Amino acid sequence: MTKKNILVIDDDQQILNLLKMFVESNDCNAVVESSAEKGLAMIRKQNFDAVLLDIMLPDGDGLEVLRNIQKIATGMPVIMITGGNDVKIAKECMAAGAADYITKPFDFEYLRTTLLVNLLK
Repeated sequence: MTKKNILVIDDDQQILNLLKMFVESNDCNAVVESSAEKGLAMIRKQNFDAVLLDIMLPDGDGLEVLRNIQKIATGMPVIMITGGNDVKIAKECMAAGAADYITKPFDFEYLRTTLLVNLLK
């Protein structure tokens, strides 16, 4: 069985490292990018099965980045990453087509479940 490719976009290097280890420990390939611009460029270059996208990036609003991803890769699941105080924005992203959202600190069991559910669609 071919491994799924997951793109992680977050400006926090510790979060990128943590999510890369998590994704790879769940038998998927992880590609990490630290900005909206680099993440969107990667989506244009390579096929991904899902994206984990931070809502607050220095070079892009998560909702705007989500909309750009949807234009480039229609139907690809995007799971938003949010700090506890960004839940309102996360719900706006869900209304705009995000597959789900997770809050920091991470509930890895929930993240595993939402990733699996979205990868099997």
